[in-house]
Amino acid sequence: MIWLACLVLAAPLAAQTIMERLVTPGPLSGAHARLEAKCDSCHSSFRKEAQNGRCAACHKGVAGDVSSGTRFHGKFGPARSGACKTCHSEHKGRGFGLIQINRASFNHNFTDYPLTGGHVRATCAGCHGGGHDYRGVTRVCASCHAKKDPHRGQLGRSCQNCHTTANWKQISGFDHSRTGFALSGAHRAARCMTCHVGQRWKGLPATCVSCHARDDAHNGSRGTNCASCHNSTTWRSATFDHSTTGFPLIGGHAGAACSGCHGAGNANKHPSRTCYACHAKDDSHRGQNGTDCASCHNPRSWKLTSFDHDRMTDFPLKGAHRRVVCEGCHKQAPKVAKPPVTCYGCHAADDDHKGSNGQDCERCHNAVAWKDVNFNHATMTKFPLLGKHALARCETCHVKPAKEVKLAMECVSCHAKDDSHKGKLGTDCARCHGNDSWKDGVRFDHGLTRFPLLGKHAQQQCVACHVDKTYTSKGTACAACHEDKTHLGTLGTPAQCQKCHNSVDWKVWSFDHNRQTDFALTGKHAGLVCKACHTRKGDPAKTASRCGDCHGRDDPHRGGFGDDCERCHTTNDFREIQIGALKRLSGN
Repeated sequence: MIWLACLVLAAPLAAQTIMERLVTPGPLSGAHARLEAKCDSCHSSFRKEAQNGRCAACHKGVAGDVSSGTRFHGKFGPARSGACKTCHSEHKGRGFGLIQINRASFNHNFTDYPLTGGHVRATCAGCHGGGHDYRGVTRVCASCHAKKDPHRGQLGRSCQNCHTTANWKQISGFDHSRTGFALSGAHRAARCMTCHVGQRWKGLPATCVSCHARDDAHNGSRGTNCASCHNSTTWRSATFDHSTTGFPLIGGHAGAACSGCHGAGNANKHPSRTCYACHAKDDSHRGQNGTDCASCHNPRSWKLTSFDHDRMTDFPLKGAHRRVVCEGCHKQAPKVAKPPVTCYGCHAADDDHKGSNGQDCERCHNAVAWKDVNFNHATMTKFPLLGKHALARCETCHVKPAKEVKLAMECVSCHAKDDSHKGKLGTDCARCHGNDSWKDGVRFDHGLTRFPLLGKHAQQQCVACHVDKTYTSKGTACAACHEDKTHLGTLGTPAQCQKCHNSVDWKVWSFDHNRQTDFALTGKHAGLVCKACHTRKGDPAKTASRCGDCHGRDDPHRGGFGDDCERCHTTNDFREIQIGALKRLSGN
């Protein structure tokens, strides 16, 4: 071994020593293969701490990132402070990759280019290609998206001035006022290509007519200075002051389109100013009331007339008549025929009585509302309308005229079909039911029966127990309604439910096993549920009480000490042995 040491000491410092060749851990990767005979390119003999400096001497770009705190190696903690070999292992063969990155979990935020918007869904190869030059990829948009640039480079390479990573088609941040043409009104919502047709970005005219000539309804008859009337907020909102013509636009005229009076393309430059000249086609009187429309109509609304029916006719309009349109009564032109002035003359078709109550409608009805009758059923008949009866329509009971059919006043005469008892409780419905509500106003006192309703029973609907609605007795035992689906007969007969349960709350039971039985529950027995021991149907008082009856299969002695387990064991823990038992077993 002394000669080997001498060989190491005798070798020149710049060359690979024999020892170094002998102890090399394996061949280098393909990237460093040229350095395989030059260990000192990466290593300093017996100075492991100098290795990072050797890496940085070659990889100057990465070293600069670490010193400046930029890019991945300058931000990722282990890369900034740890040894290079922590992530980049060598001496594992020519085919081993020095860059071992888990692309699925790599956190791109450790680089100077966090992934946002559509970049989050991009694949690594989409930007970095299939190689390993992760650091050398440029961050300029155009470097990746140049082939998708619809502007063909006319607007430069700073795509981020207008576009965002969230959506390539979404324009954000571009200040159009810098072009000398600030976007206002509807121009703000216009798409770029609406004006910049064919990707023309320079030399566009800024006059309205240059873009909107095809929208000019005047066909050039008003000149090319569109802004004198129109604005960019909305093309149709003209600001022309029509009062300068001697015909101010008021009421409905203010909302009329110019072509409504002037025709398409301003064909009628000086239309007539009389109402009839424009509205003859709207005259529902067909000229029989003359052409002085303004005597009744006004510009605010053609249908809102100012004719005073109360003063100018013998039939003043009252109540609902004031809301009726003229043609509602004047089926023919007013000068041809006058409508009748009696109720029946107009409302015969509305008479639900079909004339059986005569034609003197105003005895019950009034002009305020046809359906609001003032007939007093309490004073004019022997059957005052109370409760829900007061809300019923006349025809609900009077299916035929009162002169033809006289209604009976007993409940069953109208409500026999509503009798859920099918007549088994008689016909005197008023004994239990009232007028306010047939279903909710029941006055029956269950406390006067053999089964007063207590606890939860008092909250139940009648049909919850009396399903067939005959209201005959079902029996007073719990089992008559409550099938034992929990104990299944293991705690006695259904008639014994009340020993534990009560009507206040079925789940709150009060059975005291220690006081009411000869088997006190102690130790682990105190926490058991009933069915843990009471597994068979029958009288629970007859359930076996010896330990071996329940724990026979748990007996490790297999009956060798009998079935009197409590001589040695306790109920706290089967493995707990009483001290006295140990003395007996030991002979002491």
